[in-house]
Amino acid sequence: MSELYENKVCLSPMVRSGTLPLRLLSLRYGADLVYGEEIIDKRIISSIRVPNEVVNAVDFVSRNGDSVVFRTCSEESKKIVFQIGTADAVLALKAAEMVARDVVAVDINMGCPKHFSIQGGMGAALLKKPEVACDIMKSLRRNLNIPVSCKIRLLSETQDTIDLAKRLEHAGACAIGVHMRQVHERPRDKASWDRLAPIVSALSVPVLANGDVFAYEDMKKLRAISGVSSFLIARGALANASIFRENGRLPVDQVVREYLMAAAEVDNVFQNTKYNVMRMIPNSHADAYASENNYGYGKNARVVTVSELAATKNPLQMYSLWDLQNCYLQCQDQFRVKAAAVKEKENLQDQILRNSAISPPTENHHGNDSKDIEFHDNLMSKPELYCVACKKQLLSEQDVKLHLKGRKHKKVLSRQASATFSKVYAKTQLEQNLPTSDATQSSNTDSGGMEFRQCEEESKRDFKRSKLEDSVTIA
Repeated sequence: MSELYENKVCLSPMVRSGTLPLRLLSLRYGADLVYGEEIIDKRIISSIRVPNEVVNAVDFVSRNGDSVVFRTCSEESKKIVFQIGTADAVLALKAAEMVARDVVAVDINMGCPKHFSIQGGMGAALLKKPEVACDIMKSLRRNLNIPVSCKIRLLSETQDTIDLAKRLEHAGACAIGVHMRQVHERPRDKASWDRLAPIVSALSVPVLANGDVFAYEDMKKLRAISGVSSFLIARGALANASIFRENGRLPVDQVVREYLMAAAEVDNVFQNTKYNVMRMIPNSHADAYASENNYGYGKNARVVTVSELAATKNPLQMYSLWDLQNCYLQCQDQFRVKAAAVKEKENLQDQILRNSAISPPTENHHGNDSKDIEFHDNLMSKPELYCVACKKQLLSEQDVKLHLKGRKHKKVLSRQASATFSKVYAKTQLEQNLPTSDATQSSNTDSGGMEFRQCEEESKRDFKRSKLEDSVTIA
C-alpha cells in the first residue's frame, strides 16, 4: 500500500483551506494526491452520509442538518486522503469506516500544535504518547483495506524523531509525513531541511516532506539535500495552486478565477471561498507589483486587493470583482433545475409509498373480491388499518394519520423506497408509452391504479408468508 505515496507531490492538509474547490483545482494543475482538512473523529462519526444529486457529490452532514462536515466527489475519489484528528483508537476506526468507501486513504494528524488539539490529546499531543499513536495505527491497519498514514513534527532530537517514526512504521503506517518544524515553531520560523535526511534513510516507507516548499525549485533543492521523493505543499499551494504545474506557476489572477469557478461548480460555502481567496490576492496594489511577491500581474491588469474582497457581503458581489457573476448565476440556475427534478422524483416516490403503505381490502383487477389477510394474532383484527410497511396494527383512522406522519414510519419507507419506486415507476412509464385502449383506460380509472394494487397484493403475500413462518417457529 505504500506505493500510493511514492514519488508524489501532494496538497497538504490545511484547516479551513483544504476544502473541495482547492483540492479539485490542485488536481487539475497536477497534484498526485490531495489531503482534506483535519476533521475530528467525533464530528465525522456523528454525521450522516448523504449523496448530493444536485452538485454530484457526497456530503457528510451534521445530524441537525445545519452544516456539511465533509464533501467529496467522483473527480477526486482516487486521489483524496482523509485526515482525522483523534486521540482514541476506537473512535479513529469508527471515523475511518465512515468515509472508507469515498476516499483512497486515511491519515492521522499527529502534528497540529493548536491548543484545541493538544488539550484533547490529539495532534502534537500524540508525539508525547507514542503508545497511543501506535495503537491507533495498529487498529486502523487491522480493520481497513485502504492505506493508513500519519503526519508528525520534528522532536527536539533527531534520533527521537527517528525512533518515533520507526515505531509508527512497525505499527502499520504506510507513509509518514514530516513537518520540518518543532511543535513550538510557527510558519514564520524557517523549516529545518537539514534534519530530514537521516529520517528518510532510516525508514523503509515513503516520507513526505512538509515545510517551506513554495516552488518546483524548492522541491528539487530539498530532494538533493535529503533524498526525499514525496512532498506535502501547504501555504505554497494556497497562495498559488498552480505550483503543481511542472511548466511553472500561472499568474495569481488566473488562478483565482479558476478557483472561483471550481467553487461555483460545487456550490462551496461563501465564507470558505472568500477565506481562501483572501490568502491568494495581494494586500495592496504595491504588493501586487512587488517583484518578490511574484503575483504575475500585467501593467494594465485589474488588481483586486484584500480590502476590496473583505467588503463583499454575498457571493454575487465577490464574483463580480472578477467579472464572473454570470458564471456563478449560471451554476446556481443549474442547481435549481436539478433540485426541482430531485424534488419531483421524491414527491413521486413519496406518493407511491404512501399509497402502498396502508393496504385496505380492495377488489383485484379481475373484479373479484380479494380475500382478507389472515392474521395469526388476535390483536390484528382490522386489516384495513394495518401498516404493511411497518407490520403494525393500528386501531383507528386517526392512528393511521398520526402513524403516516411519524419518524419511524418514514424511516421504514426510506429503506423500502429504492425497490418499490423503481418497480412501480418503470411500470408507469411503460404504460404511458403504450397506446391507450378501452381496457387500459378503465384500468387506469380504477381506484389507485393497477400498479398500486399489484404492490398491495405482493405486500399481502409477503405478510402472509412471514406470519406463517413466525407461527411455525413459535410452534
